[in-house]
Parts: sequence; structure tokens; C-alpha cells
Amino acid sequence: MFIRRLLLLASTASLLLGLGGCAAVLGPRTIEVSEAQLQQHLAKRFPFSNRYLELLDITVSTPRLTLLPELNRIATELDISASDRLLRTPFKGSLALNYGLRFEPGDNTIRLDNVRVERFAIDGAPGAFHTQLSRVGALLAEQLMDNQVIHTLKPEDVQRVQGRGYQPGELKVTSRGIALTLNPIR
Repeated sequence: MFIRRLLLLASTASLLLGLGGCAAVLGPRTIEVSEAQLQQHLAKRFPFSNRYLELLDITVSTPRLTLLPELNRIATELDISASDRLLRTPFKGSLALNYGLRFEPGDNTIRLDNVRVERFAIDGAPGAFHTQLSRVGALLAEQLMDNQVIHTLKPEDVQRVQGRGYQPGELKVTSRGIALTLNPIR
């Protein structure tokens, strides 16, 4: 949703500045989304619950976002509560991961890129179970989240920006948020 607003803002700004036919001459434009806006957008998607392999119910909540501009990545820490369906044993823990973002022009999506789990910890789980659960949880999180679509641009938004002579380009993590580059169509 925030990317859609950015594209709408970009197309409105282009219209107001009369940039329609001059995009190639004026060069790329950058639109920024602040860290606070990212955190707010992310928080709206949580909590969420899911059942895995009919054995484990997991709820993920309370995302905390940290920008890593020197790595062009974002770190996120999440609270996890899990319960096995056989014994109904509740567990609490946390998941810490970091990832890049990329724009996929083939389907106009924003995707998580190269997801890395830094920590998957379940508090209070017995020793051997804790180690196994941590390994499996980290592997599962990376596989499920890598290349995950987090936003799809609407065709009319892309057409509106393209009508002004631009197309969405690189997403970059900055010290203030993320920056989306709109490149002139050549």
C-alpha cells in the first residue's frame, strides 16, 4: 500500500511540475518512505497465525524494524508463540531476520530478497527439542519468506507513472527509510 501511495505521489508531482515529456532530460526521481512509515505499515500486517504440518500452531506478532543501510537490508525481530497440537504445550520465543528488498518488473511486485534468519529461539523448550526446533524453525522461516511478495503494484499505478515517462527501479535502504528510484523510460 505504501508503494502505491509513493507511485501516486510521484505521478502527481510529475504532473504538477510538467515533467510528462521531459523525464529523460530531467533524469531519475527518488521517493522515500520513512522508517516510521515502514514500521506502521508492517505493524498492520500482524499478528498472524498459521498451522504447520497439522502439528504446530504458530502466532507471529510485534514486529520491530531496524534499518541496515550499510548492508542495504532491513532487520526485523518478531515475537513467536507456538503450541504443539498433540500435547498442547505452549512455547514463546522470538525470530530475528534480515532481508533486502527488490522490485520485480515482470509482475510489478516488491519482494523480500535473500532472507537470513539470525535467530530463532523458543524459550522454555527442553534442551534437545529446543535445538531441533531452532534449526527447523530457522530453515522453514528462510524458505517461506525468501522471495515473498510483500506488495503488488496495481497496473493502473504503473501505467500512470509510465505515462509520465518513468518506471519503478531500484529500492534502497537508507538511514531514514527506503528510497524508490523512478527511472526515465528510454
